[in-house]
Amino acid sequence: MDDRELDEIFDDYKLNVAIKRGINKSTRRTALISLLVVVAALIVIFVANTAITLKLSNEMFEYNEANIKLHVPNGYISKSADSIGFLMGRGEFTVARDIAGKPVALENRVSLFGLIPQFFISRRGGIGSSGGEWTVDYWENGYRKMIFYIPEIFYKEYRNDLDELDKISGDKLIELGLSFDKPYKVTDIPTILPNVKKSWYWVDAFRKDDLERYKQEASDNDGKATFIREDEVLGVNAEGFSGNYFNGNYDDFLESLKTSKEAGYNEVYNELVSKGYTDSSNVPILGAIVYGTKDELKPLIGNPHIKASSFGVVVYKY
Repeated sequence: MDDRELDEIFDDYKLNVAIKRGINKSTRRTALISLLVVVAALIVIFVANTAITLKLSNEMFEYNEANIKLHVPNGYISKSADSIGFLMGRGEFTVARDIAGKPVALENRVSLFGLIPQFFISRRGGIGSSGGEWTVDYWENGYRKMIFYIPEIFYKEYRNDLDELDKISGDKLIELGLSFDKPYKVTDIPTILPNVKKSWYWVDAFRKDDLERYKQEASDNDGKATFIREDEVLGVNAEGFSGNYFNGNYDDFLESLKTSKEAGYNEVYNELVSKGYTDSSNVPILGAIVYGTKDELKPLIGNPHIKASSFGVVVYKY
């Protein structure tokens, strides 16, 4: 083999080495670019997913908060925590209310949100039970739910827990739901309920169909099982009552009904407007929630304006 042939073989070897180096370099460059593209895509997806789920989380919190304020007297969300996944999440929150400034957790709830359908199965025990002959419902944490009676409906029996005050120790704070004998104006309340602390006023916010249904239930069912549960009535916070305070809260109440995402509440708003109850001084007050120790509540016994009374939350005063 002559020198020329050796040079050609050597040149081919160098060419192959150069080609392999080029291919390896190109492969590394392509892999690096692909990795950067994947990382960038993941960052974009993560940021977008976080933005979407946070928006959905905030919307669900606002919905839950507005809903609780409407159907839980003096209710609010005391704490909440969300866990988020891909375009979906799960929120856990506590429903509470204050009794004389003392926060009381009523129950824990879960809500699901997201663009992807989810399924949630909840199992509970011991929420409803019987207290003697009367049907009694409880919050998850064991506090009794109050019941009410619409003045214009005749009920076969009325609950009167004022007669049971002496069974409660003097170091307890008692929440008491009152149903009046007839509708009153808000300016009447200080006169018919003097010297007692009031936290909430039940307003006449029933649709015509609701009233007809409740009338039929009162006529057809057993007396001790016929009443209106506290999550079926609507009212306005009255803590630290003054005329201006109630007026402002009533305006907020109307706005909540008007802007609610639930059609039923929108219908209630329209009903109130059609009856001319846009002014807080006109809306009929059907009942109230008061609180205090048993000695502070005893003056209510025999009050002719009170048709029925029902214990709610009972906690230690200190």
